[in-house]
Amino acid sequence: MESSKPSVKGRALQEVVARVTTCQQSLQRQGMNLGSVSKKGNAFWGVLRLLNEQGPLTVPQIALQRKVSRQRIQVMMDDYVAQGYLEFKMNPSHKRSQLVAITQKGKNEFNSLSAIIFNVVEQAAHGFTKEDLQTTTRVLEKLQGMLDEAKP
Repeated sequence: MESSKPSVKGRALQEVVARVTTCQQSLQRQGMNLGSVSKKGNAFWGVLRLLNEQGPLTVPQIALQRKVSRQRIQVMMDDYVAQGYLEFKMNPSHKRSQLVAITQKGKNEFNSLSAIIFNVVEQAAHGFTKEDLQTTTRVLEKLQGMLDEAKP
């Protein structure tokens, strides 16, 4: 159904998207201040967390989970490998697609950043009810699913 004027719910969702976008930008700025986001805007801590929890993954697998292009992830991985936080390993399942694994330096950095992040998050969590946070999570998960399925 096409309409030239957004519905009340449509306008409300536009406001949610605008607020999420602004919040994401603030989170990215704070992440840069904490060191969890690189100066290039890459989610440093998120990549370390993914590999720490799931073990070695290929660049395409990381890109799929992070919902960004394989090329962008490749550039990030090359950078983090050069810095010693990650390493490339042979992939017994695929000769051309190496695995990316977290190094001990990466684990140490992940643990250090996690302690800082969780302290900040814990302080902020006191400003919300559990129900508020659960509702927000459900709404954002539903929106993400709809966006993933949407055709341009």
